[in-house]
Amino acid sequence: MTSAAPLAPTSGSPPRSEDEARQQVATACRILARYGQEDLTLGHVSVRGPGEHEVWIKAKGKALGEVTPEDVMAVRLDEDEGHLVPGAHLETVLHTEAYRARPDVGAAIHTHPLYATTLGATSGRLAFLTHDAVLFRDGVGLFDDHVGMITTVEDGRKVASALAEHRGVLLRNHGVLVVGRDIRWAVLAAVTLDRAAHVQLLAGAAPLAAIPERQLDDIHRMKYQEPFLEEYWAAWTRQ
Repeated sequence: MTSAAPLAPTSGSPPRSEDEARQQVATACRILARYGQEDLTLGHVSVRGPGEHEVWIKAKGKALGEVTPEDVMAVRLDEDEGHLVPGAHLETVLHTEAYRARPDVGAAIHTHPLYATTLGATSGRLAFLTHDAVLFRDGVGLFDDHVGMITTVEDGRKVASALAEHRGVLLRNHGVLVVGRDIRWAVLAAVTLDRAAHVQLLAGAAPLAAIPERQLDDIHRMKYQEPFLEEYWAAWTRQ
C-alpha cells in the first residue's frame, strides 16, 4: 500500500461543491487502499457531483493509496455516450452507466479485492454466513458475459443491468462494482463485501451454517443504520 500526505477531513454526505467531491473521492481511495484493495494503479472511485450531470472520478495513473484531490476529474453524464475523457480510466463506463441506470446511486467503486474477486471466479454466490453478508440481503449481482475489461457503453449497460437494484455486482474473474447512495455507503459495501467473501471462502471446507432468512431483515435493520455510517466515515477519515 502506498501512502501520501494526510487529507483534510470531509463529510460523507452528498457533496455540495466541486472541492468536496474531489476530497471525498480521494479519501475513499485511501480508505480502500488501507483495506487491501489497492492493485497497482487500477481501481477507481466516483461520486455524483452537486451538478445534475456531473460525476467526479479518480483519474488514471495513481495508486489508490496516493490519490489526492488533484487526481480527481470530472466526467459529464450528458455528453456523447462512449466518449472517453482524456486522463480517465478505460473502464469509466462502469460508473457512468451505473449512474444513468440508477438515479439513487450517489457513489460507485470498482476494485479488484482479493476475496470478492476470488468468489467471482467460482460457481458460488454470496451466502449469509455473517452479519457482513446481511448488508447484501437482497443478493449480489453477477456479470458473466465475458471476463475482459469493461470499456464499451454496451458492456457498461450490461453490468448495470446485472447490478440491477443490488448494492454490488461480481464481475466474473475480474473484480467488483459496488454502489451506495453516498460515498460512505459505497465504501462500506466495498469493504464489507470482501470481508463476507473472505469468511465464505475460509468456511468452504466445512458444512455451512447460514443465517436463517427470517432473521436477515432484523439484523440488517439493527446493524446498518444511517447514524452508524457517520461514525464509520469519521473513523475511516481519521485513520
